[in-house]
Amino acid sequence: IREQILEEEIDFENIVSSSLLAKSLYDELKKICHPDRFLNEQDINKANELFQLVTQNKGDYNKLLSLKERIYRELPINK
Repeated sequence: IREQILEEEIDFENIVSSSLLAKSLYDELKKICHPDRFLNEQDINKANELFQLVTQNKGDYNKLLSLKERIYRELPINK
């Protein structure tokens, strides 16, 4: 296991970005995709799925950026 961990590339840029920027992006996304904001059952289900993903990845800035794009693409939200 040790060799496997040492062979993996470490994304230092994401580590730094995550420590500095992830909290504010997380706060933004959890407000935008909260399921209580939607009326349509289909939108509520999609928002619930995305909200869970946002919550699970709240400390990973790169994943939150990807989720932000997905949220705006899959939910009826005006930018």
